[in-house]
Amino acid sequence: MFFTFNILWEEEPVKDILQILQENEIKAVFFATGEWVKRYTNNALEIILSGHYLGNHSYSHRKLLLLSEDEVISEIQGFNQVCLEHLNYRPSFFRPPYGEYNARMINLAREHGCLTLLWSINALMLSNFEGELIISRLEERLHDGAVILFHTSSPRLKDTLPEMISYLKWKGYRIGSPEEILR
Repeated sequence: MFFTFNILWEEEPVKDILQILQENEIKAVFFATGEWVKRYTNNALEIILSGHYLGNHSYSHRKLLLLSEDEVISEIQGFNQVCLEHLNYRPSFFRPPYGEYNARMINLAREHGCLTLLWSINALMLSNFEGELIISRLEERLHDGAVILFHTSSPRLKDTLPEMISYLKWKGYRIGSPEEILR
């Protein structure tokens, strides 16, 4: 099981999420846009320095299936270039915006050094429920090897994330490191 976070517009929740992950010794992939990395470079650097991965979520979060191949390449390369210029960092993972992709897009990401990583459980749909209902809904979807997608913009994430982690550990799930995917 692995944790991933999409972070697109905001700044504030990042520090809280990093603290929760550190307290629970969990490493995750944070998928950001190039625009976000430029705007919040210090937060992006903090993610990396905390031992997490910063993933390519395109430069500007456009619907890539509607773009030409050259435009898709520009979105992927644009993110990678921002990371090199601002963070001296090369991303290992790619997640297409909206989870929309095709085989060519996966190949283009690979050609630019990124493994495509989607998700099997979208926790966004759970974020507005009360704690017990979140756990119940999460349990219905759990499976070995799950990749859980959290959105940092979910208003209750910092409150419900510790509860979800405790529940997953209690159920005997191991929350792995993204390094395991790259092996």
